[in-house]
Amino acid sequence: MSKSYEQLVKRVQKEIGSPGAQSKHCVELRRREDESSEDWAQMLADLGTVENVTLTPMDDDAEHIRITWNPEESMA
Repeated sequence: MSKSYEQLVKRVQKEIGSPGAQSKHCVELRRREDESSEDWAQMLADLGTVENVTLTPMDDDAEHIRITWNPEESMA
């Protein structure tokens, strides 16, 4: 796993863990200029395998996405 990918994952985890995202069970993210499109695609692929998580592209390139999750389903 590359250092750049690890940094991207940490950023996404921080966004998902923020109080606002936790209360809404939703967060919107954009790939930043300094993040590689390969790392971004890998992160989306990895998130796509997580149960009770939905990824919704907000643009044609999927560089702006909405992540939603259902904590009740994940605890069932």
